[in-house]
Amino acid sequence: MAKNKYTTKQNQTPHTSINSRVVVQQAPLKEGFSLSPTTAYIILGIAVLLAFVGGFSNGFVNWDDQMYATENTMIQKPTFANLIRLLTVECALNYHPLTLVTLWFNSALFGQGSTSFIVTNTLIHIINTFLVFKFTQQLSRNNTLVSFLVALFWGIHPMHVESVTWISERKDVLYTMFFFLACIQYVKYLEKNERKLLIYCFILFILSCLSKAMAVVLPLVLMLIDYWFDKGFLTVKNLTQKIPFFIVALLFGALAVHVQGGGNLGGKLEKMTLDVALSDALTLGDRIKFGFYGFLVYIFKLFIPIRQHNFYAYPSPDKYGAIQYVTAPIWALIILGGTVFFYRRKKEVFFGIMFFFFTIVLVLQFLSVGGAILAERYTYIPYFGIIFLVFYGLYQKISSKKLLFYGGLLLAPVFIYLTYKQTLTYKDTGTLFSNSYKYEPESPVVNENLANHFGRSGEIDQVIRYGEYAVSKGVQSYALMGALANAYYLKGNMPKALELYQKSIDNSPEHRKFVAYYNRGIANRDAGNYAQSAADFTKAMELGQNRNTYLPFRAFANLKANKFQEAYDDYSTMINLGIAVDTAYNDRAVARYSMGDKQGAIKDLKEVMKRNPNYKDARENLIKLGVQP
Repeated sequence: MAKNKYTTKQNQTPHTSINSRVVVQQAPLKEGFSLSPTTAYIILGIAVLLAFVGGFSNGFVNWDDQMYATENTMIQKPTFANLIRLLTVECALNYHPLTLVTLWFNSALFGQGSTSFIVTNTLIHIINTFLVFKFTQQLSRNNTLVSFLVALFWGIHPMHVESVTWISERKDVLYTMFFFLACIQYVKYLEKNERKLLIYCFILFILSCLSKAMAVVLPLVLMLIDYWFDKGFLTVKNLTQKIPFFIVALLFGALAVHVQGGGNLGGKLEKMTLDVALSDALTLGDRIKFGFYGFLVYIFKLFIPIRQHNFYAYPSPDKYGAIQYVTAPIWALIILGGTVFFYRRKKEVFFGIMFFFFTIVLVLQFLSVGGAILAERYTYIPYFGIIFLVFYGLYQKISSKKLLFYGGLLLAPVFIYLTYKQTLTYKDTGTLFSNSYKYEPESPVVNENLANHFGRSGEIDQVIRYGEYAVSKGVQSYALMGALANAYYLKGNMPKALELYQKSIDNSPEHRKFVAYYNRGIANRDAGNYAQSAADFTKAMELGQNRNTYLPFRAFANLKANKFQEAYDDYSTMINLGIAVDTAYNDRAVARYSMGDKQGAIKDLKEVMKRNPNYKDARENLIKLGVQP
């Protein structure tokens, strides 16, 4: 029997104390009610699977998925060399190598299709739900009913769809797994006072930080656990014990700020993203207003998850003074102040709300990051605190435990349905941003992404509709410029298309410029600007990964630009590589004839006829040269 290293002033969930040792007992469930942990795990697994199974048939969305998977060559080509390379790569303005490694294994083991990535996210989420159950058991002294209800509603909550169904949020489910494992190890450490358990907790903390920098708040959560088990809170002993944790938190926090500000750690990180996430466009006062506004909205959506979508835009500047923003700090401070009031009176209130606040404070836009005022994925861990508070409190208030259990089971299908429905909005980029458009029709980001989506699906009028609106709001991203340029090209407006292609080139990250150069090469070719077209294809070949793809285009542009030697060289290369050989021989004959080499031209044309007697152009060219095919 382990020596007791913690006690609690709560007496609602009893334990037996004998000579300073604790025998942890499951809290009795009145009226003959019982629920075994094994049954709880089975129900939790089935419920979560039902809630999220709708997302298994979803595809990738062009909302960071291109950086994490579809256009990430290290994931698309899962070689061992690329696995090592992932350890020093910045992706989507984040440094989270462990997350990228798991995506690499998805690709290596199951291929590049979207399903395995989504299923893996969901399986990790199920594991996290089990960990929430285990952690709540520790906090509630093995009260299986409270633990089950907390884990159930945490696991099936609709606000968690973004973290689970969106492939790019692998980092969310992964860091959470290590986060809760660290919490569980820490409680064991408090119980057994074995230093190895604290070391395990520390290692899990580092793994969590390597999955997502948001894990840096763990030391604050460990102090809350100290508080819950009557080990004090802001004591010298608690702070001193966690110095290594705070050092790691500061290092990863500083690295996150550096990377999101566009840094590359002095050249030690490979950059995949050119822009920055940090913004100083808002005043301190505005950041405080919007930060606390998000704090309140997150709490509201915990209980009433409505109007869900993937991009919550900032209001326009003329609405900064709206009452919901101006009064938000007042209401938030009342909640936080009231929480302090319950510090000694109701431990579950202080613990639950401060758990929520500590784990969400870094993303409340006090430090403005990105273009959204809030994001549903940020609630993934934080919601545990308030859900724990709710069901722990209800357990104390409701005498009939059967009523609490069956009431929870009656409400659960509603949440499962809402979650299932929300997973369908991530079917593809169109469904994702069409859903956001219902609530954010004036958002430049939403309009931009719809324009890009319709560009890929060939709906030209829609590209222009949404794209021009985004441009009118100041969006100049390379993807939008490229989509609009393609649309105007297909409309036959070459001057406009060429202007936009140049903007796409100017704004493209280095690893994506080849696309804009290739597209502009096509437009210049069709506009009769053959010399410029050849130059564009040359740049595409220099910057792209598959140089030979653009070789036929450059060869033709050189030929039409009367750059016969360059055309001859390109066609010779094509013949050597086995690329469109018949066409290459025929067009090389044209280049040779234009340079005065009639016999060489005849030789190439005869080679074509030998290979393909039905090649019409070669036959006609031979006749023009006075040679009977």
